[in-house]
Amino acid sequence: MKQFAKLLVLAFAITLLASLLSFNASAVNCEPGADPNELKPGSDKVVFIKDAPRDDNYQIVGELSGDGTGTDADNPLKATDHEKFDPNAERKRYDYTTAFYQATELLAETGGTIVICGPVYLGINECADNGASNVRDAYTANFKNNVIKFTSVYDGVDYRETAGAKLTICTPAMVTVLGSSIWENIDIETIGTDRAITFDDYCTLVGEGVECYPSDEAFEGVAQNYVSLGAGHRHAGSKNENPTLTVKSGTYNKITAAMWGTTAAATSENANTNLTLEGTTTVLGMISGTVQAKSNFSGNVKITINSGTYSCDINAVGPTGMTNADGTALITINGGNFIDMWSINQSAMGATNNLPAVCTLDFTGWTGDDLNLAYAVGVITDITDVKLPEGKTSDYLANVLATATKPADTDPPATDPPATEPHVTEPVTTDPVTTDPTDTENDVSSESDENTAPETDADNTAPKDDTNYDSWIWVASASGILAVAAVVFVMIKKKQAK
Repeated sequence: MKQFAKLLVLAFAITLLASLLSFNASAVNCEPGADPNELKPGSDKVVFIKDAPRDDNYQIVGELSGDGTGTDADNPLKATDHEKFDPNAERKRYDYTTAFYQATELLAETGGTIVICGPVYLGINECADNGASNVRDAYTANFKNNVIKFTSVYDGVDYRETAGAKLTICTPAMVTVLGSSIWENIDIETIGTDRAITFDDYCTLVGEGVECYPSDEAFEGVAQNYVSLGAGHRHAGSKNENPTLTVKSGTYNKITAAMWGTTAAATSENANTNLTLEGTTTVLGMISGTVQAKSNFSGNVKITINSGTYSCDINAVGPTGMTNADGTALITINGGNFIDMWSINQSAMGATNNLPAVCTLDFTGWTGDDLNLAYAVGVITDITDVKLPEGKTSDYLANVLATATKPADTDPPATDPPATEPHVTEPVTTDPVTTDPTDTENDVSSESDENTAPETDADNTAPKDDTNYDSWIWVASASGILAVAAVVFVMIKKKQAK
């Protein structure tokens, strides 16, 4: 009997230890050093989704064909009454009732592929029903690290061409993806301004073939009318995470490497951000190594740009700076089109808290032409630790700008919306939002939750920057960079005067 009791105690201890290890593993959204390029769908399971026919006001006016199982494009998933949807709840989760949510729920334990095989619309009736008038949440299910791919090309068929497939995000919808994901060969249309998709600190790949555009062609090239991306949460705080995002295609307003940062109460604490931009990626508004709005950030920043087109600001840290005093920021630029670049900065204008203790801008791996390099170097404002390629001096780059003829077809897109489309900025949330107490979705925090003082981490020590540079690499002189900046300033003024 005593021996049985000992075995029972041992079994209980093993079970308890296993549960603790499981909890700790699920708490980590993205392991350090994760590579988005290595992501693959978690299983061979596939779910096809599209909306029933809608009218010009996006109201459903018809029925889906097929059996509703989601097994193929002829039988797309038909959303059913959801057991967690309560029409009498204070916070009605209309997002539970969508095929978009229910498809991710079907794949939550295994991962897989969601094929958007026709138009899919996320608007006010597809979101949780409280929040600001222009900002409401449309979540996926919580699929954690069970990777899901979102695409409109499957088995040799491009449903964008055959069935007008696209994901439309309409004010007030803001999409939160609660798991590690791949996005490729998909169209993302936006109706209204300042829409965003955020990835909840999970390792994410926005791969090739992504097209982003406003629904109204009149706003083509207007930054605020394109979707934005956030590697972290939209409004929920996080601690000790490594938000990791690689973007290879698509046109965006803003891309931020940590949380979106809607509320001042939520924080991105002790984070190590990893943002990589390349391929045909285009950014029209802003790139931030931390947050883009009100939330505080502590940790370290890495931004790598290998290619793409940039008519925007690059800020190592966003408007709240860093709350830690030992934070590091490394911006590595290896190539890209910077002809219409606005500025490259240590921080956003008027940033609070601390600047990075070390902020390095590294061009030593530059593979592009001298003109784009000269334009990039010419718009540096307050970063003094600038590493240029071997043989490219600041005086040489200033001369490249002085003698260059700017291509006629590279005029930057308009940045202010036309008068018929007022710019909408997401406000700091003050109205309380109540979460259904039966909702156990991990990391789905209500706005009221974020107005509670977050926990503090006693150890905010940032990891040491272990980047090594060859002895021949040298730091460009401040006077030379200022000379390049002066030339660019004059050229920008001349362009603005046209």
